[in-house]
Amino acid sequence: MKKSFLQLVAILVAMVALLCVISFLQNRMNGLRTTYHLTDNTPLENAPPVVAFTSVALGGFRGILADYLWLRSGRMQEEGKYYEMVQLADWIVKLQPRFTGAHAFLGWNMAYNVSVTFTNFEDRWRWVKRGLELIRDEALEYNPGDPDLFRQLGWIFQHKMGQDSDDANRYYKVEWAKEMIRLFGDYYLQWETLDRAPLNETKLLAVLGDRAGEYRRILQEGQADFARLELEFREAATIPARFREAFDQAGITQDVELCLRHRWMVYKYRLDPKYMIRLNEIFGEFDWRLPEAHAVYWAQKGMEVWKDPSAAFKRLSCNRMIFQALNASFSTGRLLYLKGDLKNLQMQPNFKVADAANQAYLDAIRDFPNNNIQGAYSNFLVDAVVRFYIFGYKKKAANWFAMAKNYNETRFPRGMSLEDFVKKELAEDLIDASHRAAEQAINSYLFQAYTILAYAESEEADEYLSFESLTLTAKEIYDTYAKAAEGTELRRGMPPFDQMRRTALGVVGRMLQANPDTQRLAENLASFQQVPLERFIPRAEEIEAPKVK
Repeated sequence: MKKSFLQLVAILVAMVALLCVISFLQNRMNGLRTTYHLTDNTPLENAPPVVAFTSVALGGFRGILADYLWLRSGRMQEEGKYYEMVQLADWIVKLQPRFTGAHAFLGWNMAYNVSVTFTNFEDRWRWVKRGLELIRDEALEYNPGDPDLFRQLGWIFQHKMGQDSDDANRYYKVEWAKEMIRLFGDYYLQWETLDRAPLNETKLLAVLGDRAGEYRRILQEGQADFARLELEFREAATIPARFREAFDQAGITQDVELCLRHRWMVYKYRLDPKYMIRLNEIFGEFDWRLPEAHAVYWAQKGMEVWKDPSAAFKRLSCNRMIFQALNASFSTGRLLYLKGDLKNLQMQPNFKVADAANQAYLDAIRDFPNNNIQGAYSNFLVDAVVRFYIFGYKKKAANWFAMAKNYNETRFPRGMSLEDFVKKELAEDLIDASHRAAEQAINSYLFQAYTILAYAESEEADEYLSFESLTLTAKEIYDTYAKAAEGTELRRGMPPFDQMRRTALGVVGRMLQANPDTQRLAENLASFQQVPLERFIPRAEEIEAPKVK
């Protein structure tokens, strides 16, 4: 009996000792989990009910479930069950809302690996867009300051949409430009006005003041509230027709529209007008209808977070995105023509970002001297010199050529003249069938041709003969490129030559009309061509709402 009692006491003592050890180890493990961020215990703000429920109800098991779904999503992709994979990705984000590495990978995977399994361009865009939305609309909702997400968004804009490695790249550019035209409406470039606009209905009512009663009455008569108005606005990309006349009579159309557009920018596309203004001040005025501007937007956000030396590689990747996107923007960063399908897309250089692109390269070379950026910078200088020259900025081209000679004498021989250098580079570009170089050369000759034609007094004048000569040269370049690009028209095709002529005529005509001193020249140009100036870019309400599922 005594022996059994002693054994029981010993067992109880051992159990107490084990409990003490387990308690100590548990506290130690909890400390390590907190220190090394192995468990996410931070409460989520503004989370939808399903996310809040899974975060609390499943506790530690949600990580196990998320891991299972992660593995299952890989099997779904191997089996070609892409739509099921979308649902799994959505669940993973909800189960582990702060597992941003997984979110970034899932978004990238949809935009790259899944999209290229389809041959139809609309299908490809559906997956590229879904990858963007997974990161922008869902992951950033719970991690609004995560630079990994910024970097992945920037990469999709800069590489997948901006470059021409994907056969559907022009389709992506067209669809994105349509979305941005719908988003900005008639307030494109009016960033300060949009930034001052109210961001919710309460602030809108304050702005309306005495007119707020009319606003409420109009919505009530239309059996709508602010949420319904906003939904219809985004579908139409303008004030819905059933409210337009009443809003106009009440004098509140502009205030309401600015509020709705500001909200659309901030809450859907996560574009802050104030930040856009800041980037325009740093880099030059972007064309925010093209992907390069958005690549810089997100990459710059990542750069501003990754300042610690331990994040040098990630900072470099954002830096690369910035100077590559600036280079592309300088090359073809201004939207000229967007009508019909992707064959009609036309762009031209954005000279306003040239100096910023140059400085971005120099900053990257200084900050990351061992990353072979010097070669890319030399190529940029070559393109810049040629671009300035062929578009008529001869003095600017000469200054850049002198700067380039001081930087790289091998690439820019001191004994070669500017004119000979440009001719040599243009000839090599046409042999290599470079789309950007060919389009720029054609546009430059056409712009010069119509500028000269404006000064012609008759069809026998020297100016008219020069116009015909320049136009013929542009057509020869067009035909040479078209022959070299046969078989790759969808990825690198040029718009119809007649359209390029009309676009050049319209650009030159509008430039001359805008200046009182040259309006007579615009009339002279119109009398020669007898072609009315057309609108090359549609209005917001002329573009149907995207139907990507």
